[in-house]
Amino acid sequence: MEENNNPQSNSQESKQETQQEEIKITSEEKIIELEQKLSESNDKILRAFAELDNVRRRSREELEKSAKFAISNFASDLVLVMENFFLASENAPKAEIEKVPAIKNYADAIVMTEKELMKVLEKNQIRRIYPLNQKFDHNFHEAIAHVESESEEEVVIQVIQAGYSIADRLIRPALVAVAKKKEI
Repeated sequence: MEENNNPQSNSQESKQETQQEEIKITSEEKIIELEQKLSESNDKILRAFAELDNVRRRSREELEKSAKFAISNFASDLVLVMENFFLASENAPKAEIEKVPAIKNYADAIVMTEKELMKVLEKNQIRRIYPLNQKFDHNFHEAIAHVESESEEEVVIQVIQAGYSIADRLIRPALVAVAKKKEI
């Protein structure tokens, strides 16, 4: 094999090798840079998908809440009607009902309407809270009086006004009197 001792030829080869090394280094840097950009893009895509899932979930939850509680205002008004039926039933003149058939029929109609209305409310997840003789629960009851009593402390001994809830949301608290120990 013949060696090329021509300095110009060696210089050219050296120059070509240097250029090839520079191209190789530049290519490797470009590959690293593109891999980094690809990684960043993948990360952004994953974050966007996660955010989209969160938005979907929150939207679904909001729709469910809206559907569940859309009738809250209507229910608040309707429970007043329900309570009026309870008052009418409780305050009906028992002696006259037994004596006069027309009054008995009228009282029976009130009771039937009350029961039917209660079924409709329950069907729509509206629940009456009447906590007589139950432990006081500040989440559903509002104590408007504490009465000295022989019964267990913090037990509801009188319901002044029934409360109502729709699903797990309180429409109005039950107004109650709560027992407290007698002071000696």
